[in-house]
Amino acid sequence: MYCYKEKPEKLKTEHVIDPESDKKLRLYLRLGAVGLAAVLAAIGCIFVPITKLYDVGGIGRFILRAVLILVGAAAFYCVHDLVHSYVLKRLTGNTAKIVFENYHARCVSDTVFTLKGYLIYCFAPVFIIGVVLLILNLVLPDRLFWQVYIIQMINIAGAAGELYAAYRLIKEKKELAVLDDGEKLTYWT
Repeated sequence: MYCYKEKPEKLKTEHVIDPESDKKLRLYLRLGAVGLAAVLAAIGCIFVPITKLYDVGGIGRFILRAVLILVGAAAFYCVHDLVHSYVLKRLTGNTAKIVFENYHARCVSDTVFTLKGYLIYCFAPVFIIGVVLLILNLVLPDRLFWQVYIIQMINIAGAAGELYAAYRLIKEKKELAVLDDGEKLTYWT
């Protein structure tokens, strides 16, 4: 079972994870994402030196690479929420609405998940997109490594909030119901 038809009555204690209203949490999540990105960049340098990103043979080609990274990042953000929507539909039969605002998209649903269902829903885009980007990094030539790997860094480091939420939920060690409205996470124990 991945979701409830409605929040079970026996689960009464409400908890909220809301980075928008909790400035301290928002700062910690951003610092965590930056730290994770730095670690990922260091790992990438082990495989292909970052100088390959800049070694392009002229300003025109450098601008082209920068544009490719920006287009790739924009496509990533759209695909990320489409995967959330697809996984929600496959897991629960419910549909999600994708809302675009303030330069980002978010998947909005009123589905109340079980812990297992929420973890699948939450990490499916990171895993699926991560595997596709890993395959691209393995098959493309080294000169394209960093264009793909930067999107991978955004994918993984951008999951800092999901990692934190998963940590909090798993730490509960109780039955719980989870509602993620795309901005804040509410769960009941």
